[in-house]
Amino acid sequence: MFQTEIVIFLQSFSSDLLTSIFNFFTEIGRSTYTTPLMLIILIGISFRAGFILVHVAAWNGLITLSLKEYFSLPRPANVDSNVKLLGKSYPNPTHFENMGAKGFFSGLPEHIVGYLRAHPIDSWGFPSGHASHAVALWGSIFIFFKRTWIRIITVGMVVFIPLSRMYLGRHFLADILGGYLIGSTMVLVFYNLVFRNENLRAFIFEKLGKTRLDLKSVLVFAYFLAIPFLILLVPNAYPKDTASFLGLNLGFLLIRSRGIPKDTGSILQRIARVLIAVIFFFVLQIALEKGANLLFTNELMAVNFIQQTLAIMLFFWGSTEINIKLGLFKR
Repeated sequence: MFQTEIVIFLQSFSSDLLTSIFNFFTEIGRSTYTTPLMLIILIGISFRAGFILVHVAAWNGLITLSLKEYFSLPRPANVDSNVKLLGKSYPNPTHFENMGAKGFFSGLPEHIVGYLRAHPIDSWGFPSGHASHAVALWGSIFIFFKRTWIRIITVGMVVFIPLSRMYLGRHFLADILGGYLIGSTMVLVFYNLVFRNENLRAFIFEKLGKTRLDLKSVLVFAYFLAIPFLILLVPNAYPKDTASFLGLNLGFLLIRSRGIPKDTGSILQRIARVLIAVIFFFVLQIALEKGANLLFTNELMAVNFIQQTLAIMLFFWGSTEINIKLGLFKR
């Protein structure tokens, strides 16, 4: 599964058109596009589904990143100069040739892995973040939304996003299968804990005043408020992502204190909700950056963490409240 021959075989069918198509699937799998998609679902389609999707994606990203750093395994183009970096403007820089696994169930040569760990030329490959994220995000969308055309798109994304990574020379088959395993695990965990558990889902989204102080409520609030700080203890976890996760949860609890909005409204109202949220986000970012520059002269990690947490919290809570005031959302 760590053989470069599988990747080279896929690349033997390469053409400008096919490379453009697979480049599209690779790009659509990046957070640059999936984050706005989750925002559209959260604000414009289904508040509850969108909020759960964000949590599935966040945990999937954290676990995938942690495992990448733990295994520290190179990509196919790092171990074999015959693997092309399709879609890139530069050739494969490695000086190794045919240094992939020698058998389907064999691992990469230890001396090659050791050398590349000591002299890294790329980010680590196993497991594939594109594959795990494709399964976690699009698999969850498959569960939430029952329309046939949506499910056809989700299946296509789960197949072609990971396949594009092999075709472009960025991942082994083992990387893809590892990503599939992580993403599927995330979907199964959240499916059993939240998707299928109507009582827990009702509790999470009920108005704060109706919540009783018992073990279940303590555990849920600990998850929302304490877990993001524990993530900071994970090696190589991104503080900005942790701050975003905490800000989202704080914003959610503020919204929950007065009642979660209903997912009603015409198509125009839903589009308007998303546009207002986007405008509010950019205005808020500019205001917070200027405020931070006035108060602090140095780039401190703690300041950046607080700024990111406030930005996401105020964005999530504020855009929801604005849309409610304008009658685009209803409690």
